[in-house]
Amino acid sequence: MRVPTVDQPSKVLVYGLGRSGSAVARLLRRQNHEVWTFDAAAPQGDDLSALGCVRTDAPLSTPAYICVAAPGVPYDAPDLVALRARGVETIGEVEWVYRTVNAEIVGITGTAGKTTTTRWVSHALTQAGWNAPAGGNVDPALAAVAEPGATLVTELSSFQLERCPTLTPSVAVILNLGTDHLDRHGSVGAYHAAKGRLITNLTAAETFIYNQDDPPLRAWAEASLARTWGFSASDPRAEAYLAGDTLMLHGAALVRAGALGLSGRHHLLNALAVVLTCSAKGLSREAIREGVTSFTGVPGRYSLVLEAGGVRFIEDSVATRTLSVQAALAATPAPIVWLVGGQDKGAELGPLEPLVRERVVRCIGFGAAGGPFTERIAAWTKTTYIGIKDGEAAMSAAVTLAAETLRETGGTVLLAPLAASFDQFSDYHARARAFRRAAETAARSLETPGLETLRSETSWTLR
Repeated sequence: MRVPTVDQPSKVLVYGLGRSGSAVARLLRRQNHEVWTFDAAAPQGDDLSALGCVRTDAPLSTPAYICVAAPGVPYDAPDLVALRARGVETIGEVEWVYRTVNAEIVGITGTAGKTTTTRWVSHALTQAGWNAPAGGNVDPALAAVAEPGATLVTELSSFQLERCPTLTPSVAVILNLGTDHLDRHGSVGAYHAAKGRLITNLTAAETFIYNQDDPPLRAWAEASLARTWGFSASDPRAEAYLAGDTLMLHGAALVRAGALGLSGRHHLLNALAVVLTCSAKGLSREAIREGVTSFTGVPGRYSLVLEAGGVRFIEDSVATRTLSVQAALAATPAPIVWLVGGQDKGAELGPLEPLVRERVVRCIGFGAAGGPFTERIAAWTKTTYIGIKDGEAAMSAAVTLAAETLRETGGTVLLAPLAASFDQFSDYHARARAFRRAAETAARSLETPGLETLRSETSWTLR
């Protein structure tokens, strides 16, 4: 089901000028619409004015017929509520692209693994000769890559899906359902409902690919009108599953896990979603095999920074959700010193307990959530809280202590923070860079005698 294209010039308000808002404003101008932009944080003289966009400080006073709001603006923001009360529809960038660009959308969501799977599908389709750029919640914004005739491989967050009332992807992929963004959605149920918007409009003409091992997703598949294909870690009834170390597709062996460019059980499940998506788009088994094995991952996500003196330093700064951290802890060579903390998003700690007890020899907390996290984790393993307010200094102290902890035994220092970065860093990339710098310094000390010894017990705090 596709909403008719807006083929006549219209009046549009873009509310929020981050990556998404700026990209959709540019698309709107290419489509010859009149555009007003509003962003309380954007500086005057924004370069969009050169494109003919009109910056306004009074969004409720514009003559716009429709508002395209950035994902970071809550659905119930007072201005958006007032606009809707006035009869102005408020939608998101992805919805606008779906309505106005004659392109196919493959939509991918889930609590963990979205970016890797999106990039992987885009890679596999591109390898097979398709025009299949990745966009959406992953950089770049979808509006920046949307063009007629393309297959838009689109990562979709719950924030974006809240504003997609008519979106009907040709293939909808939901990888898993965990807990995230409770500060925005208020409850797990509301968060899951936002994710479920991806499949609301599916018909028998579309395909829903889902994690068959996830009970809520199984229920959604049973109720869906779409063609449903499940993937599973072990169930041979699924359309794609793992049989030992072999990826099975439609009942036949496709490829050995060792041939993939990524390791870890979570990436094997992502790979199953990738091969099913490619199959749904009609790729041959040979093209699917080539696409799934030639992908080497997304930079900055669960990557080995360096190794020195028997100590590995692994950075997974984007692991801010329970499922992501669970996957990181399971994939990381033990013994582990786990670095955790930042701005709490309501993530659950309970499911991590078995892995922490089994594999983590020390947990080091930092940032606003580091204290509460380590208080809870102290029942499972040795913990330390770094109470330094400056992010760079706190990361340096945490990594130094972690390296000293593993000096005699060897092991892995893992940054998998389970929280957002905004209390101490501008974003998760900045947090990752701070970890990498600290790891380089600690590595030199491991290779050279004389590293300052930091001794601490569970209750000890660096201030």
